[in-house]
Amino acid sequence: MTLHLDQKGREKDGSMESSEAVQSRLKRLSPSFTFEELWELHQQSARGGMTLRKKRMILGYAVILCAILLTGIGLYSPSVGAALQKVFFIDLFYKNVRGGMNSGLYQIERQNLGTATDVSVTDQNIQLTVAEVFYDGIQFVVNYQVDYLKKKKITEEDAAVYYNYKFKDAHPTMIGTHAFTITSDHAFIGTTVFNTEPLPENARLQIEIRRIGTTDGNWDVTVPVSLNKAKPLTKIVRPQIAGDYEGKKFMVDQITFTPVGTQVVIKTDHSGSLSYFLEDDLETHFDGGGGMGGNGEDRNNFSPLSEINPKPAYVTLLVKDLTSEQSNTLQQREEYADYTGPGSLPVTLKGARGGKVTITDVQFLEDSAVVYYEASDAVNQRPFLILEDSSGERFTSQKKEVRTSRDSFAYKLQYPKLPSDRFTFKLIVNEYSQEPKEPVKIKIPIDWE
Repeated sequence: MTLHLDQKGREKDGSMESSEAVQSRLKRLSPSFTFEELWELHQQSARGGMTLRKKRMILGYAVILCAILLTGIGLYSPSVGAALQKVFFIDLFYKNVRGGMNSGLYQIERQNLGTATDVSVTDQNIQLTVAEVFYDGIQFVVNYQVDYLKKKKITEEDAAVYYNYKFKDAHPTMIGTHAFTITSDHAFIGTTVFNTEPLPENARLQIEIRRIGTTDGNWDVTVPVSLNKAKPLTKIVRPQIAGDYEGKKFMVDQITFTPVGTQVVIKTDHSGSLSYFLEDDLETHFDGGGGMGGNGEDRNNFSPLSEINPKPAYVTLLVKDLTSEQSNTLQQREEYADYTGPGSLPVTLKGARGGKVTITDVQFLEDSAVVYYEASDAVNQRPFLILEDSSGERFTSQKKEVRTSRDSFAYKLQYPKLPSDRFTFKLIVNEYSQEPKEPVKIKIPIDWE
């Protein structure tokens, strides 16, 4: 199956900024992929952060380089047509964009949160069918399929949709990304994920499409956007807790927990100058997912609560200023250990700040390899661990690490299928001759009753 991300489609999409503008902002605000500087410095060129002012948008996941796989969207209403059944839209989306986005979209399929639709329009012998729409108050997702009714074999140039999104009677700030995947000789699917400001109840999304691939036409459609499925599973907390980081004052105004993501709203006159991180009461870090800011407010998006700790007694917001850190004090260290079979485990590698990472098991599945490890402390719970075979080929994890224990920092990581069951663990550790300043920590209690 061909996987394809059409850059031309993104550049011509009027609702999105140029990649140069996004890259510029990505270096300044949005929360790092993990709290540890280790992962931040290895991923910042791929996802980084953005700074915005007045009605301008930031999105940490606009630059795309981290592998994330999801389970997909699953089965749809028969009215959508047989061609759309068993198409795993979100799975293919993440394989394609390989983005610095959190893994929460898994839950759309797992909890059946999407709204199926049979909205379809045909023009120029090209049919566009919207299969499903999802909205949780923080972001919306649109999955669709395009069928070339008379073309014998489409190319990557044909697999693109040039669109503009807007809402009837609403003008929210929003920005996002998309991916297209060719699924047969005459069809491809697309998924668009947008980060948006809150929408009015029963909003209707108008999608203007005047070009598909190299063909001009009119495939405009209007689809409903509803909170009906996500709202009962959403928890909103209004902490109203004030904080100060080196004279920069802020207030934690609201936290929204949805099945798919978490959003922290910060009121501050220093929008764009501070970076925010989040962890639960087990010190499990939330993945960063970008955000939006302006007019004295920052909206910072993170992954949803973890399955192992779905109702923490509190979460902690960590606030720091990444621009004040001196990257020239960084030195990198590499630790190695050979894997020659189950008898070579466990093996312990020296981690950051005197900590350790112990690899306890490796499982070889039909299409992947899963590595189990335990960190000695919170600092080392999300190591940058590479698998390297005898030819020097390197493999990085396909999915975010999943915590497997409440009582220890035990995790599992999934990698692609390896060509051999003999390889080397390579741990890359960041060390600083001058340690970065400690963040300000804001503890936020949560009443789940």
